[in-house]
Amino acid sequence: MKRTKQTSKHSQHGFSTLELTVVMFMSLIMAAIAVPSYIKVASYLRSVGDLRSLNGVTAQAKMRAAADFTHARTYVDLNANTFHLEVWNKAGNCWQTDGDTANACTAGNSPVVSLSQGVTFGAGGLGVGPTPGTAAVNQAPACRRRVAGVNGGGTNQNTACIEFNSRGIPVDATNAPVATGAIYISDTNSVEAVTVSATGSIQSWLTGASCSGQSCWHAQ
Repeated sequence: MKRTKQTSKHSQHGFSTLELTVVMFMSLIMAAIAVPSYIKVASYLRSVGDLRSLNGVTAQAKMRAAADFTHARTYVDLNANTFHLEVWNKAGNCWQTDGDTANACTAGNSPVVSLSQGVTFGAGGLGVGPTPGTAAVNQAPACRRRVAGVNGGGTNQNTACIEFNSRGIPVDATNAPVATGAIYISDTNSVEAVTVSATGSIQSWLTGASCSGQSCWHAQ
């Protein structure tokens, strides 16, 4: 005699509407808590990544200036939110973008590094820099079309440059050592800076966007 397997009606019941509503409500609460935190962390990682890249280019500019016995600089386009390394081409009497094999002098199609989405050059309204020498928050001076110590040529508007001489010392337009210099980047949550001193020391800094004193800055 063939037996038929029976299943109780109770075991076939699914979730009730109330149970599903509770689960969905809890999921929405968890998402509401997690998403803003994720966005903030992602923004922090992008800005810190840009800070490290900017620090790396500045350190490379210092080394290239000394290695090639010339001048080199970190070039920042404040409007386009890009930066790159330039080395003074003595033969061409012009600045040349590092890694640009197509142009002897920096051109419109020379390669640049772009800041991440949501990160821009600026201090976000912050009033105090990370060191006594940068107490007044200002970007590095505008980039000159000529090498430091050579008159004429003018400057490129909406730019900022940290230029090193052949000894790896940051210099001003007259080729004199500068006490301090800085480039600032920011997003909605934090402000970062790369600073240089008269000795050629390069340092990265980080602080919150709402910070108002030097004690809020932390070396990276």
